[in-house]
Amino acid sequence: MKTIEEIDAADGDGFVAALSPLFEGAPGFLRRLAEHRPFVSEDELFAAARATAREMPEEEQVELLDAHPRIGADPAAVSDLSRREQAFEGPPDDDQAWVGEELQALNEAYESHFGFRFVVFVAGRPRAEIIPIIERALHADRDEEIRRGLDDVVLIAADRMEQLRGPRPLREELREVIALEVSRFMVGEIDRHGLVRATHRLMEEGVESPALLALSLVNQDEVDDVSVAIGRLMNEIGLGGWDGAQAGQLLALHAAASILGEVSQPIDGARRITSVSGNAQFGDLVARWTSEPESREALDIEIRRAAAELFGPPDDDGPAE
Repeated sequence: MKTIEEIDAADGDGFVAALSPLFEGAPGFLRRLAEHRPFVSEDELFAAARATAREMPEEEQVELLDAHPRIGADPAAVSDLSRREQAFEGPPDDDQAWVGEELQALNEAYESHFGFRFVVFVAGRPRAEIIPIIERALHADRDEEIRRGLDDVVLIAADRMEQLRGPRPLREELREVIALEVSRFMVGEIDRHGLVRATHRLMEEGVESPALLALSLVNQDEVDDVSVAIGRLMNEIGLGGWDGAQAGQLLALHAAASILGEVSQPIDGARRITSVSGNAQFGDLVARWTSEPESREALDIEIRRAAAELFGPPDDDGPAE
C-alpha cells in the first residue's frame, strides 16, 4: 500500500489506481477525491472521502455504493479483500445454506426498495449476523440509508488500508488500557454493556483500531457471543490467547500499584485483588482486617508489603561478596 506522501504526489491515474482496491474501483468518486489533496495523514484522507461522498450528486453516490459487491455474493465474483471481509474462507456449513438464500432475498428487496446496493462494514462478523441488520435497514429513511451506506464505504476503505499496510502499533499505555478493560469484563467487574461503553470512550479519545470498532458494534448488531470480537482485539494488541487467569493477574497488579502509589486505601486494594484473582494471601489479610479492628494499622503495612511482593522480589543491586 502506498504511503500518504506517495498518494499525494501521484498523478490522477496513479491516485485512482492506488485507492481503487479500497473502494472497489469507483473511478468517478476517486477523481473527485483527488482534487482535495494534499491529505497529509490517513485521517485527513478518509475525512475528505466521507465529505466528498456525501456532497456528490445522488447518481454518483449510488454508483459508489453499487461498486461494492452484494453481501453473500458468489465468492468467485468478488475481490480478495471483499472475500476475506465477508468470511468466505473455508467451505460453508451445511446447516448454514439458508443464509445465502436469505441474504439474496434481502439484498433484492433492499435494492428494489431503495434503488441502490446495501453496503455495510462487516468488521469480521459472520454473514448470518448481517441478516437482522438488512432487515432493520429496510425500514430506514432513504436519505438516512444513503448516508449510512456511504459512511460504511469509507469505514471499509479505512479498514482495508489498515490491512494492506498493517496496523500501526498502539502506544503502550493504550494497549494497557484496552487489556485492563477486557480483563475487567473477563473477571465480571463489568458486563458487556460496560465493555462496549469503554470501547466508545477509547475511540472518542482517538484510539484507531478496526478490532476496537468491531467490538463497539456488538450491542448494535445484537451479537450474542463477544468472544470472537474480543479475541480479534487482543490479537491486535499482541495478547492473543488472553484468558481469565491472566486477566485476574493483570488486575491484581494494577490494584497493587494503586496501593503502593497511595491511590487507594490498602484494604480497598486488597479486596479488589482478592475479588479479581482469588489470591489466598490477600484473602487472609482482608479477613483479618475485618475481624481484628485493633490490628488494622499493622495489617495495612502487611498489605503494602504483600502488594510490593506481587511485582516480584526486589533487585539486589549491592556488591557481590
